[in-house]
Amino acid sequence: MIYNGREVEFPAIMQVSFFKLIETLEQQVKGDDEAAAAYANALLEEVEKFPELRDGIADVTQLKKYDKSIQKLSRAMFPDALTTNEIKILTPPFYFEPIYASTRFNNIIKASGEPFAFNMKDVDEDTFYLYCCFFILGHHYHFPLSGGTPQFLEFYNNNQKLMRTYKMLINADLSEFIPTERAVDITKADFEELINNFGDMELWKKKFPPNSWIMRGLNLVSLVDVTFDQSLGSITSNLLVKSTDTFEKIQQGIRNLLGNNELSIGVIALNKGELVPMDQNGVRSILLDSGESMNCETDLCGHATDQLIEKKEPLVITDADRFNELGKSGLARKILNAGYASFIVVPILHEGEFLGYMELGAKKKYELHKGSIKVLDQVMPILAIAHKRFMTEAQNLVEAIIQQECTTIHPSVKWRFEAAAEEFIQEQAREEQPEFKDIVFDQLYPLYGQMDIKGSSERRNTAVSADLIKQLNGVIKVLKAASSKYEMPAYEELTFRTESYIKELKKELAAGSEHKILAFLGADVYPVFEHLKEESELAKLIEKYEALIDPELKTVYDERKKYDTSVNLINQRLAYYLDQKQVEAQKMFPHYFERYKTDGVEYNIYIGQSITEEKKFDPIYLRNLRLWQLLVMCEMENEFRSLQKELDTTIEIASLILVYNTPISVHFRMDEKQFDVEGAYNARYEIIKKRVDKAHIKGTNERITQPGNIVIVYSQDQDAHEYRTYLNYLVSKGFLKEDYKDYELEDLQGVHGLRALRAEVAYSGGLTVDQLIEEMEGTTAS
Repeated sequence: MIYNGREVEFPAIMQVSFFKLIETLEQQVKGDDEAAAAYANALLEEVEKFPELRDGIADVTQLKKYDKSIQKLSRAMFPDALTTNEIKILTPPFYFEPIYASTRFNNIIKASGEPFAFNMKDVDEDTFYLYCCFFILGHHYHFPLSGGTPQFLEFYNNNQKLMRTYKMLINADLSEFIPTERAVDITKADFEELINNFGDMELWKKKFPPNSWIMRGLNLVSLVDVTFDQSLGSITSNLLVKSTDTFEKIQQGIRNLLGNNELSIGVIALNKGELVPMDQNGVRSILLDSGESMNCETDLCGHATDQLIEKKEPLVITDADRFNELGKSGLARKILNAGYASFIVVPILHEGEFLGYMELGAKKKYELHKGSIKVLDQVMPILAIAHKRFMTEAQNLVEAIIQQECTTIHPSVKWRFEAAAEEFIQEQAREEQPEFKDIVFDQLYPLYGQMDIKGSSERRNTAVSADLIKQLNGVIKVLKAASSKYEMPAYEELTFRTESYIKELKKELAAGSEHKILAFLGADVYPVFEHLKEESELAKLIEKYEALIDPELKTVYDERKKYDTSVNLINQRLAYYLDQKQVEAQKMFPHYFERYKTDGVEYNIYIGQSITEEKKFDPIYLRNLRLWQLLVMCEMENEFRSLQKELDTTIEIASLILVYNTPISVHFRMDEKQFDVEGAYNARYEIIKKRVDKAHIKGTNERITQPGNIVIVYSQDQDAHEYRTYLNYLVSKGFLKEDYKDYELEDLQGVHGLRALRAEVAYSGGLTVDQLIEEMEGTTAS
C-alpha cells in the first residue's frame, strides 16, 4: 500500500471494483422505471466491455486504461444538480487518489494552485494500519468500534489568502473486506484483547497480518468545510495556553472566521478618559503606537462616544472616508492615516465588567460591516474570558513582585501566613469576628551581616560641597563680568557674599548650608541674571552657567551623581549576588531571610525549628549556615573588588558579621507589616546591630570595621572558638589571609563586653563558594 508517497505495510490488498454500483444497476434494469432501466443498461454495457470493473483492479496504474468507462459509471453517483455544491471524491479503498471528483472539489484544488496530495494530519504509518483494522472489525465482524477520530484536510485558497479546513467523511458501503488464507478469524476474546492493548502493534499485526485481507470496492469521500468551527476551536485552544505568539495565533483565527487574511487586529484600553494601547503579552494596538493615546472628549465624534463610551456597543465603520466626512475627529484621522478603509471597534466585556476594546481594520471599504459583528459575537465571550484571565495573571504577577520587593514575607515562612489566612477565612465562614492574629516564631538563632560603604556620610557631604562650590564659581564668573562692564557696587556685593559661601563650604558643610545657598541664589542672584540677559555677551555666560544646572534638582549634580550612581551600582550588584546565593542556602535548611539596601547592603537571617514544619532542626544546620555566611561575605568582597573598576568614584566597603548565640523570638507585627524581635531581652540584639559598626578597638580611635577585612563581633568565648575554626578553614582554602586578630571593643551605650575577630580578605584566591557549599553539604550528609 502507498501512503504519503511511500510503500508501507498494510493489513489488506486493495482492489478497485464497482461491484456494488453494478449490483444496483442490475436491479434497476429489472425495475418498472423504463428511463432508469435504459440508463442502467447503457452503463452495464460498459461493464461488459471490461469485466475487471466488477472483479477488481489491483494495479491502480492501470486505471487509465478504463478511464472512459470509469467516468461514466462514477457519474451515476454524482448527480449533476449537486456537483457544484457537494465536495466529493471517489477513490480506491484506503488509497486517497481521486478517480472521480465533483466540480466543487476540482474548483477548491484549482484555487489552491497546487495539485492534490492527500496527507492525513498527525497520522503515522502505524495509525494508518490500525484504521484499516478498525474498518474490518466494524464492517466485517460488526464489532462496536469507531473508525477513529475525525480526519481533516487543509487547502490554501489563493483568492482569499486563507487556509481552509475540511472534515473528511468516508463512506465504505461501496466496498467489502474478504479474508484470504493468511487471515486470522477474530473472536470476541480477540477483539477484547486488541482493544485492551491498543498501542501494541505487534499484537495487532499478529491478528491482522500484512496483506491477509482483500478490500474490494470504492470509497466515497465527502468533505465538509469546517473552517469556521476549526478557527473557533483554534482561538479557544490558543487562549488556554499563553505564549509569546498567542495573540498572533488568535489574530489568524479571527481572520479565518471572517474569511479575510489581510485583516489587522489589535486591542486598546480605556484609561482615565483616554484610549491607550494595551502593549503587553504580545498584544498591540493597530491605531496607536506605544506611548500614544486618544482623548475620548476631543478625539471621538459624538456617535463614537455614544457607542463606545456610553453604551459600550460596537462601532462599525464600513467606509472610513464617509465616516470622516460626517464628523471629522482624531479617530477618523487615525484610521485613514493607518490606511484602513473599513474599521470596527468592539468592547470586550466579561460578566458586565469592561476590559477594553478590540480593533479590526480592513484595507477595502465594506469588508467590515455589521454582519462581521454577528460572526464576532461567537468568539467575543471566549476572548473576554481569556482577556480577564490574562489581566488577573498580570495583576497577580504585580502583587507577587510587590510582595517580593516591598514586603518581608519570605517563602520560608509563607506556610505560617497561609495557615493564619485559612483560619481567618474559616472564622468568616462561621460568621465570627475574624482577626488576623500576630505571628510569632520562637527559638530562632539570628545571623546578621552588612557590607557598609566606608565614610558614606563624609563622602556624600564632600560631593555636595564640591557641586555647590562649582555652582557658586559659575555665579561669580557672571557677576565679575557684569561688574567690569557696568561698575555697579551691587554686583560686587553679590560677588562678596558668594565668595563667603565658598569659604564656608571649604571649611565644612554645615546643616542647612545647601538650603541657605540655594535660597540666596533664588532670591538675590537669579533675578539679577534675568536682567543681565538683555546684554548678549552676559547672556551667553548665563547660558553656560545654566547648562551646569540639573533641570530637576535646580543645582549642580556632578559629584553627587558620580557618588549616587556608584552606590546604586554597588547595592544592586551585591544585593543580586547575595539573593542568588541565599536561594542555594535554603536547600541546606529553610530559614528566614531579609535584605536591605542602605549605603551598602545589610541582611538578617533567622534559623530554627519554628521556621519549618517539614524538616527537623539540628545545630549542624546553624553551624553550616554560619560558615556559609562567612564564605559568601568573602566572595562578595571579591565581587566588590572586581566592581570597583566600573565605579565613577573611589569607594571602599567594610564587612561585618554579628554573632548572637542566644535564641530569640521574632514577631510579625500586623500593624507595621514587618518582622521585629519579641520582648525587651531580645531587643538587646537589635541595639547591638545598630551600634556595633561604629565601635572602636578599646583604647584606640580605630574603627573595628576596615576596608579589605571581615569583622566578626561576638560576646561569648564559645562563639570565638567556633569562628576561629571557620577562619582557619577559609584560610586553608585561600579565602582569607593568615594571622587574623582578636580585639576587645570599647563599650557602647547599653552594651558591654563585646569582642571581635578581624581577618583580611585574600582577593581572588581559593575555591569558589559553590565548590565549598558542595563540601559543606557533603559534611552535613555524613
